Order: sequence, then structure tokens, then C-alpha cells
Amino acid sequence: MIDGWHWIAASVEAVLLIILVLLWYDSLRERPGWTIARATRRAALAAIIIPIGFVLVLFVPLWLGGILIAIPLLAIGAMALAD
Repeated sequence: MIDGWHWIAASVEAVLLIILVLLWYDSLRERPGWTIARATRRAALAAIIIPIGFVLVLFVPLWLGGILIAIPLLAIGAMALAD
């Protein structure tokens, strides 16, 4: 059953995945020898995970949604600490 908490969790997942894709895009642009077009193409392909993650968190139990939210949150934290 989809309730308000599922919608909130799915929205948080989508925002985190958007941030993760944008951070990855920024790191791709800064690579030596990479053009902006090449980095944009790779990031656009990776952006497919945003709606997939949203729908996945929307339809799984909340405890599993929490785990799925933690994955991009940890990746963002690792990217922030590495920078």
C-alpha cells in the first residue's frame, strides 16, 4: 500500500539521485581530455536511474526504501569527502 511516507521516501531518493548524477557529471567534465559533450552524454545515460530509483522506493516496503536511500547518501558523502 502506497501512503504518504512512501511518496516522501521516493522524493528523497529522487533528489539524492539527481545530486549524485550532477556530482558525477561535474567530475566527468573535469577529466583531462574529456569534452563537455562526452561528459553530458555519459551523465544523460546515467540519469535513467532517477525514475527507476523513484519507482523502486515507491513500491518497496519502507525499511527497504530506507536502505535504498542510504546507498546514494553514502556515495554523495564519499564524493564530498574525497573532494
